[in-house]
Amino acid sequence: MLPRILSNYLDSVGQEIAKCNKAYIENYDEEILSSSRVNLRLRLRFSQNHLLEINEAIIVQGNSLEFLDYR
Repeated sequence: MLPRILSNYLDSVGQEIAKCNKAYIENYDEEILSSSRVNLRLRLRFSQNHLLEINEAIIVQGNSLEFLDYR
């Protein structure tokens, strides 16, 4: 089970992406590595065929999130 802060973050990312009516979600992957670490991978395709790819490595440190890496 994920800590609430991490679960809330992932939920909020998913909700914000769902609001993008000009983008198609090609990929949304939450890779849960442990109860305190997640890799998030997104691929969004926009109407002009532009692509936005986001990868984040996230851990819980105490009562906050730490973003280890992104691209």
